[in-house]
Formats: sequence, structure tokens, C-alpha cells
Amino acid sequence: MRLNNLQLVNFRNYNNLYLEFNKKVNLLLGKNGQGKTNIVESIYMLSFGKSFRTSRDKEIIKFDTENLYVGGSFSKEHTDGLIEIAIGKNKKGIKVNKIHIQKIHELLGNLNVVIFSPEDLRLVKEGPKERRSFIDKEISQIMPKYYNYLTNYNKVLFQRNQLLKTNNVDEALLDVYDESLARYGSYLYILRRDFIKKIADISKNMHFKLTNSIEELSITYKSQIDINDDDTIDSIYNKFLDKLVSSRKHDIDVRTTRYGLHKDDLNIYVNGLDVRLYGSQGQQRTASISLKLSEIELIKNEVGEYPILILDDVFSELDETRQKLLIDNLSVVQMFITTAEVSHINIFNKSNTTIFRIENGQVINIENGGN
Repeated sequence: MRLNNLQLVNFRNYNNLYLEFNKKVNLLLGKNGQGKTNIVESIYMLSFGKSFRTSRDKEIIKFDTENLYVGGSFSKEHTDGLIEIAIGKNKKGIKVNKIHIQKIHELLGNLNVVIFSPEDLRLVKEGPKERRSFIDKEISQIMPKYYNYLTNYNKVLFQRNQLLKTNNVDEALLDVYDESLARYGSYLYILRRDFIKKIADISKNMHFKLTNSIEELSITYKSQIDINDDDTIDSIYNKFLDKLVSSRKHDIDVRTTRYGLHKDDLNIYVNGLDVRLYGSQGQQRTASISLKLSEIELIKNEVGEYPILILDDVFSELDETRQKLLIDNLSVVQMFITTAEVSHINIFNKSNTTIFRIENGQVINIENGGN
């Protein structure tokens, strides 16, 4: 899978930009604040329909303009495609192969993208919310139906919490919300459980490579509901519903939902120890790299092709050893890399690298390697 070209109109600090890309390495070089990350942000949008930097589309539209356009053509093993996104002040439209789509899940999976940023290096160290976001985003790419279940789950959770905040809680309505939450939640639990089992195996092998077989990484699903590997949808539904019912008095008192997959997390161990509590910063970062790299292999296993990889200002956060380990394990994917350090050019094989030098919202020079 690769992105062939990109066109931006009124996107962030770009008036009108058209770029053609190397099928291997695309290095976006420039000082901070010049527009490097804006380009990879637009590539991310082609995959997910939204920015990874803001939830407000209007912030992406160039100042003093009213509309933006992002378009990119891509190639897969058996097909080519085109994704286009247009955003105005009060509307947003997405086309896949010139056909308007109505739901985001229709976009997901067309162009698979994995992004790795400095924040991801803290994936292990940060709180459960970041790890849940990691899980949700990656499963949604592989199985767009997961995104639908998650949207419905969050909608019911919001309604339940709003009801709990009222002075006189209608318990009959609460019964309806509990059943809906347990129904959507049981599907999500199954998909999360299976995803984490797969990602655990891949990241374990990846971590062995990154640490020269010195460290063993172990990842398991941490749920408030006691889920077994052989639990069915029905048994998980019943367990979840029992938790909600048994916690009802507490939830009414504190006016929020105590149990559910919105509280879940990952257990992450290195050599049998909780790396969040007992690991060094280097171990935490290496575990994070293993997790992110395992996304790439998992997508390959599930959809049959490697995703596109975005490395947004990651190299400045890594020592030379980890820089080399990262690149050595990524030779099979198309990469888009942003950096402000000219010295980082030397990390890559110039024969398969195109360098885009960026200054003040313009690509001022392109150095082409082989394609």
C-alpha cells in the first residue's frame, strides 16, 4: 500500500500544494513551524477523516479562507483509489473514488496509516485513556464495524451518565441503557480481547529483536469484568449487565458509570515486572516502540498489505541505537518522516529516499532518490 500523490488547498499554511511521493522514504525537512507536520496531518486525514491534532475541523482551514481540500491517490496490490475531503465552515464532504460516503466507517480501511509521534513514545508511561485510544483506533482500521459499535457504546454511555446526573433517576430507563451498554460492550470486548492477543504475540517478538533477546515483553487485557478466553458474546453480556446492576446504587450516588470498557487498560510487563512502575525510561520507550511497530505487522496480517507509516518528529526523541533499530525494522513500508535535523538525512539510504525541504508553507526544494 502506498500514497502516490497529495494535493492541498487552503490546508493550514498551504495555499495550493501538489506533491508526488517516493514509494519508500519521504523525508520532510525543515525548521519547526514551517509546515512539515501539516503535510502528514493531511495524510492521516485521508485515512481517518479527521486530524490527529485537533477535533475541530475549522482550525485546519487556512486563515482568512473559508474552505479546504485534501486529495490523494493511492495504490494497493490489486487496485488504485482516490480519497478527497472538502471542509467548509459548516459542512464536510468525503469522497472515495468519486463517490460520496455518508459514514466514517465507509472511509476506514481504504488507506491504512500508522502514525508514530513523540507522544506515542510515552504510550506505556501515560494513563489508560491513551492506551484505550491506541486500541480503538487500530481495531477500527482493521474492522470498521468496531467503530460503529464504539460510537453506539459511547452514545449510550453519555445518555446513561446524563440520566445519572438528574435528581430523580428513572430506573426503568436505566434498565434500557444498561441492556444497550452491555450489548454493545460485549461485542467490543470480544474484538478487543482478540486484537490484544494478536498484538501481544507480535510485540513480544518485536521486543526481542529490539533488545537483542534480553527482554521479554508481555501484554494482557486489563478489564473490570472477568473475561475468559472461552467466554461467548452472551456470557460477556451477562457479566457486564450484572456489573452494571450491582453498581447501580453507587452510580446513582456518584452520578457516573463505574464499570465498562471505557475504564479498561493494558497490563504491560518486561521480564515479569510492570514496566510502568519499575521500568526505566529507556525500557518504557522501547516497549512503546514494540507496540507501535506491532501495529504494522498486524495490519499486514489482517488486510494482506503493509500500511503507510508516518514518523512525526520521532528521531529527535531517540538515541542513535534506537533510530537504527527503528529504520532496520521498517524497510518494507512506505514512510513519511518529519524532522528539523539535517543530520537525520544520513540515517537513510539516499537511493530510495526523496527529501522535501519545507519553508513557510512551501516546498522549496525536492531531492529525488530512486522510486
